[in-house]
Amino acid sequence: MRFDPEDKQFYFSTQMIPNEEDTEASFESFKAYQSMCLNNPGTWFKNMMKTDNDEPDALRKVAGIIMGITLVGGILGALLCLPVKKYELMAWIMCVVFFVPGIITVFTATLKGARIFTESVLCQRIQGIIAVLGAIGLALVNLMYPKDVMADFVLAVFCEFAFVVFLIMLVKTIGYARAPKSIYTGEVQATCIGYVRTYEATNDDGASSSYSPFNSPVFEYYYGGSKYQAYYDVLDGGKDGKIRVGSGQVIKINPEDPSHILGNLKRQIEGPLCFALISLAATIVLLVLILR
Repeated sequence: MRFDPEDKQFYFSTQMIPNEEDTEASFESFKAYQSMCLNNPGTWFKNMMKTDNDEPDALRKVAGIIMGITLVGGILGALLCLPVKKYELMAWIMCVVFFVPGIITVFTATLKGARIFTESVLCQRIQGIIAVLGAIGLALVNLMYPKDVMADFVLAVFCEFAFVVFLIMLVKTIGYARAPKSIYTGEVQATCIGYVRTYEATNDDGASSSYSPFNSPVFEYYYGGSKYQAYYDVLDGGKDGKIRVGSGQVIKINPEDPSHILGNLKRQIEGPLCFALISLAATIVLLVLILR
C-alpha cells in the first residue's frame, strides 16, 4: 500500500479545494518534513531506498550508493582535471561515469518496488547499454584521437559525452511518453478518499525560495483480490483537486505493481526532453568546432 497516513512526506486531507487553514497546515507540514530531511540525512536516504512494502531493498540500496558516488565523484573529478590540464585522466574518469551506472542499470532495471514513476524496463536497459557503449567510445577517443592539438582532443571528449547524454535522454523521453501503453496497461474502478499535498522549490535566489504546490487524489481500489490505497506517481500542479472526494473514477495502474497509478506525465517528460535538446545542441556546436 503506497499511501500511509503516517507518512510525513505528504499532508493528507479530505478537501478537494482546501481552505486557508488547511493550506497553511499543508505548508507547515512540508516545512517540517523538509527540516527533518536536512537534520537527518541518513534517515531520509534510508527512506528513499525503501520499496513500496516499506522494506529496504539491499541490492537497490547498494546500487544507488555506488551510482551516486560514481556520478557525483566522477563529474567533480573530471572538472578538477581541467585547471591542472590532466585531460586524458579526465576522459578516463568520464568513462567510469558512464560505465558503472550503465552496467548497474542493465542488470538491475525493474518496475517492481520503486516508489516513484519510471520508464519501462526495456527503456532502462537501453539507456544502460548506451551508457556502456558511450564509455567504450570515450575510451577509444582517449586512446586513438590525435593529441597534437590538445584543444581539439578536449572538444572531442566533450562532444562524445554530450552525444551519449543526448541518446540517453532521448530514450528516457520516449520511455516516459510511452508509459501509458507500456507500463500503465490496467484499468480499475476506484474511489477518491482524499488528497495528498506537498510543495516543491521552484527557484532559489540565495536569500529566499519560492514554492509551488502539488497534489494528488488518493484512490482506494481492488485489484487481484487485494485492496490498495495509492496516489498518482506524478503529482498534479496546484493545491486544488479536480475529483470530488467520495466519487468513483476509472484509473490506469501498472498491473505488475498495482500500487502505481498513472498521473499527468507532461511535467515528467519536460525534464529529460530539455536535457536531450541541450545535449543535442552542445553536440552540434562541439562538432562544428572540431571540424572548423
